[in-house]
Amino acid sequence: MSRQEKDIIVRRQNSLEPKERYVEYDSIKFEEIKVQKRRRAGRVAAFTVCAIIILCVALALSLISHDRYGSGGMNTDIPWWSDSIGGTHETYSSTNTEGTGGESEKNSESDTDALAPKGGIYDFDYSLVPNGEIPIIPMDLSLSSYGASYIQNSTGLFPDVQLLLNVTLGYSDLEYIATYSAPTVLIIHTHGTESYSEDRAISYKDNGGELARSSNTDENVVTVGRALGEALRERGINSVHCEIMHDSDGYREAYARAEETIREYLERYPTIRLVIDLHRDSVIKSTGELVRPVAEIEGEAAAQIMCVVGSDYGGEANPKWEANLALALQFREYINSEYDSLCRPVYLKSSTYNQEIAPYSMLIEVGAAGNSLEEALRVCDVMAEAICAVLLKK
Repeated sequence: MSRQEKDIIVRRQNSLEPKERYVEYDSIKFEEIKVQKRRRAGRVAAFTVCAIIILCVALALSLISHDRYGSGGMNTDIPWWSDSIGGTHETYSSTNTEGTGGESEKNSESDTDALAPKGGIYDFDYSLVPNGEIPIIPMDLSLSSYGASYIQNSTGLFPDVQLLLNVTLGYSDLEYIATYSAPTVLIIHTHGTESYSEDRAISYKDNGGELARSSNTDENVVTVGRALGEALRERGINSVHCEIMHDSDGYREAYARAEETIREYLERYPTIRLVIDLHRDSVIKSTGELVRPVAEIEGEAAAQIMCVVGSDYGGEANPKWEANLALALQFREYINSEYDSLCRPVYLKSSTYNQEIAPYSMLIEVGAAGNSLEEALRVCDVMAEAICAVLLKK
């Protein structure tokens, strides 16, 4: 309202009786207030619309783009459920898988295609599954077509993966130590009761979420550690294998108990340079179907493996996480170059998993609950070969 219009209103009001004057003045003020409210509402609505548009654009870009540290939005219903490393069941959204380290090496095939059944060992006949049982689906979870620098990253760290793939690993005294009887490798099991499905099983019965557990060291992950130790010794690398099942009294304190064991062994054998914590994974689709990560070695089905690397992102001191990540990355690169699709992407996490103690540490998931023990044992020789090749350059 212009100043001239207001002056006219004031002159008119002065000519009115007091009662009429106040009525007209109040009505004018009321109209002004309504106009102000409409303007404020309009500004709020415009701001809200802009915010919604920005969020929609950001979401669309996150789904279609693969920036240097972005996820690429894996389009699968597998929740990346890994119960073998956290002490409790941890469900990871399928869109939280992250690639890091230089430009993205993903090819043009879709993420769904990368995990889709491919025939042969991945064939599955649902009609053979007994009523009331849940299928165990064979799948390739290696994502090897995404390149060696592709990792899963649940931290806020941004490692230079390409640099770590090329860094020289190993200790100058390893060759010397390997010629003596003192062990250079310690194999332990934080979760030793983790076991496997029966050989050639295509389904399982839901028994309250308890998947493949056993205290029998001839059928759980402890026997896999035993086989890995033998494979290392055959290559001239003396190892010591601890068969304590640190989770036998419960998951909650398993890593604390395993830490005590590691420190005791390092004190007893100061020649130890590498600690391997051997687990088996558990991968379940959102439908409840159990996933069997599998590949082939010389025409036979073998369990796929995965390295989990701890870091200091959760606040715990772990100055060796980059060295451990380099070891895991080069370990995977070697295996997949020699045995196509046998090793899954490295998983970088915020917890330390006791990997800050020894000069080098590895947490290896050998297969998953859907695999058989036979399939897990089939990869032990390959793991020993890769460790020798990466650390000893043999």
